[in-house]
Amino acid sequence: MYLEEQLIIMFFVIFSFISFLSTLLSTPFLLKYLNKRNIRGQDLHKEGNPLIPEMGGLSILLGITISLILSYLTINEHILIFTLIVAIVIGLLGILDHFITLSPIQKVVSFSLVGLLYPLYLWPFDNNGLLLLLVLPILFMITCNFTNMLAGFNGLEIGMGAIASFGVSIIAYMNKAEASLIISSIVFGSLIAFLHFNKFPARIFPGDVGTLIIGSSLFISILNGGFFFLGTIIFFPYILDASFKFLSAGIMSRQSQSPTIIKNGKLYSPTGGNLSLPRFLLRIKPMGEKDLVYCIWSIEGFFVLIAIVSGASI
Repeated sequence: MYLEEQLIIMFFVIFSFISFLSTLLSTPFLLKYLNKRNIRGQDLHKEGNPLIPEMGGLSILLGITISLILSYLTINEHILIFTLIVAIVIGLLGILDHFITLSPIQKVVSFSLVGLLYPLYLWPFDNNGLLLLLVLPILFMITCNFTNMLAGFNGLEIGMGAIASFGVSIIAYMNKAEASLIISSIVFGSLIAFLHFNKFPARIFPGDVGTLIIGSSLFISILNGGFFFLGTIIFFPYILDASFKFLSAGIMSRQSQSPTIIKNGKLYSPTGGNLSLPRFLLRIKPMGEKDLVYCIWSIEGFFVLIAIVSGASI
């Protein structure tokens, strides 16, 4: 289905705004509820480790859900409702992980099983069914872990996701991949709204329910649009972060990581601790949390720009 260019832009704006508004209006209510229920986590990069409401990604999920349903009712693209189903399932796994703490192996297995839904969805429409069945669940699991791992600093994961989703939206528009454009723009709108509450100093954390949705939705958007190479460029900072962690410590749980050191408002990478993209930057130059986040956002923006320029030249 090819939509006129003006109609594509209209959908981009409308559905992005709906997800933005839904998340913006629901987050304050969710913040109060999480505080009341004592669903909070420590802000490890602040003096005294204050407790902050966690699992705020539920408002991101709400914004995405409302917008995807309305977009499906408007243009009747089945990939939109499929994206919603996957987002809800992966979000529920994020909630489960918050309360019982899934092990790395449990996460690998559960995320891969969710990823199995995508090749099963494509099976009737694709001649490479067996190959998809073997490869895509693994790629899905890896992508979800990428957006879940590069996290932990105020605004980092949400800002990264917003920049990445904006880049995917632009590339989808350039490739006339209408459904992919709608999916990524919906994610972008919701993340920008949530960033208002999550930026430094954060009033609420997204939790796994928020970070996992970013990876799952953008994975489907990229695969559906058929621009996997350009999507890989956009995800390169996530790949770099995961590579640092794996090479320095192998497969590990978040709880096993040694904490970043705080001195006089600046962050320092712990000696002998596992490496990551943020800690690599901190080893070059200790800096405040806000500056560190801005630095990593800039890196992501740089790779998004590379992907867009590369896509325009193809």
